[in-house]
Amino acid sequence: MRWAVAGYGDVVTRRVLPALGASGEEVAYVWGRDPGRAARTAAAHGAARGGDDTGRLFAGVDALYVATPVVAHVPLAARALGAGCHVLVEKPLAGALGGGAALAARARAVRRCAGVAYYRRLGPAARWLASVLRDGATRLRVDFRVPFDPGPEHPMRWRTDPAVAGGGVLADAGSHRLDLLLGALGRPSHIGSRVDRRFPAGCERRARLTLAWASGVTAECRFAWAEGPVRDRFEAEAAGRSYVLDPLDAGSVPNPHLPLIADFVAAVGEGRAPVCPVAEAALVDEVIAAALA
Repeated sequence: MRWAVAGYGDVVTRRVLPALGASGEEVAYVWGRDPGRAARTAAAHGAARGGDDTGRLFAGVDALYVATPVVAHVPLAARALGAGCHVLVEKPLAGALGGGAALAARARAVRRCAGVAYYRRLGPAARWLASVLRDGATRLRVDFRVPFDPGPEHPMRWRTDPAVAGGGVLADAGSHRLDLLLGALGRPSHIGSRVDRRFPAGCERRARLTLAWASGVTAECRFAWAEGPVRDRFEAEAAGRSYVLDPLDAGSVPNPHLPLIADFVAAVGEGRAPVCPVAEAALVDEVIAAALA
């Protein structure tokens, strides 16, 4: 397929463009607000062109990868679908900003493949969770902490503004882990939350969620951008036994976007849904919005 990529940040340069190149996909255009940086990124990764012309994102391409700040995810994806393109969007789809359900409806109406980059669904973490649930696990615990405190000039400062990022640690790191839970268990029947330690712009540095499902399964989730030892751990209890996955990504491939891109290309070719369709990613957004309300 012929692709355009919206964004030139770290995830694009380290994962998305290398994965597209290794998969034999053609990248026709890399877009960004800084045309010079977009052009340099394109040249460094073998893309045909780069710049700040939004129109080139939808002209003469089959698919668009959206990796902009979160506030632009749904608008750009909607424009791409309207232009007849398939779309793969970085996580979270919209966080607490909303719009995911309408985007899913649009994708169905135009019969285009639309997915979100929750790549852990394809890896060992999802297989581990499915295994412990089969073993009868009813109590789950998620514990995530990394230092993140970008200064005013830091390129990732936008992640601290809820109007741009759709939430703080919950939307950024929590979304991946919530997607694993919701992908396996579906919509929770109860959501309890406590968020605090906010940045000046308003995003939370810490979020604690209690989720429950009609099946009887519960999950206690702690997400924090804070100093201290890095943690990324899943725990489960089943019939008096404890199961631990620590770190969460143990056994994962070096570039998880490789299987993600492969799945998406196959989904387009086979006329099926990708590993995480937009409609399922919108459920993650609903939980984030409810927790932050």
